[in-house]
Amino acid sequence: MATNTKKKTVGRRKSKSGKNSAKKRAVAIALAVICIILATVGIIIKHNSSAPSPYEFSGGTAYGIDISSHNGRVNWKAVSKEVDFAFIRVGCRAYAEGEIFLDKRAKYNMKNAEKAELPFGVYIYSQAISEKEAEEEAKFLLKHIKGYNVQLPLVIDFEYPTKDGKRVGRLANADLKRKERTAIINAFCKTVSDAGYTPAVYASSSIYKTEISPKKLEKGTVIWVADYNKKVTYGGHYDIWQFSEKGKCKGVSSKYVDTNYWYTEDKNEEN
Repeated sequence: MATNTKKKTVGRRKSKSGKNSAKKRAVAIALAVICIILATVGIIIKHNSSAPSPYEFSGGTAYGIDISSHNGRVNWKAVSKEVDFAFIRVGCRAYAEGEIFLDKRAKYNMKNAEKAELPFGVYIYSQAISEKEAEEEAKFLLKHIKGYNVQLPLVIDFEYPTKDGKRVGRLANADLKRKERTAIINAFCKTVSDAGYTPAVYASSSIYKTEISPKKLEKGTVIWVADYNKKVTYGGHYDIWQFSEKGKCKGVSSKYVDTNYWYTEDKNEEN
């Protein structure tokens, strides 16, 4: 009797242990499924969200300007009291011959924007017609910003010069395909990100819609769209909206200046 009782007891213990193991396996499987679901949701959110701002602005929307030598001499101390950020043109590729030259006020603007403690990024007016030329433009920016505290993105300004309402210059004449234009922009962005900076692309709503493929741009690229309508007509995600080319800003000597909103939260308009 004692032996039989012991055997029965041992048998019951084995059965309880088996139930616990089964419960543990079920819990582990459930947790694994939850983790997979959360990871998938995270990927979807990340894919559908705009690029995060590389600089922490207070509030959901920041206001800024972009500057080149065309804006004349800038009093950056005065400007810093008016705006949250600025983008400064450092370089430009000629649309005829194709050589790259330094904006004549680039060094002054970077030095004094930094002195005024205004966060700024830089851009180059591109006319690149190959990936190699786009990399050259990125390296040009990287070379000339050494020694300056550039906190915001390095931008490729992708647009066509016009004359009498018609596109002119080497970029227009190259007659590139959408895939080729996108690859050129990506070559610039990859060179910038490889150097440890945030890349960005500036273009009009029309170019985003018909000339390039925004969804195929390098991961983390900041999207800056120019659109002078009441709202952005480009239907995809964007981070910065240049809403006017006829803005005003104390400290800027030119009659007009380009003005922008930077949405530091995901406030993109869907059309």
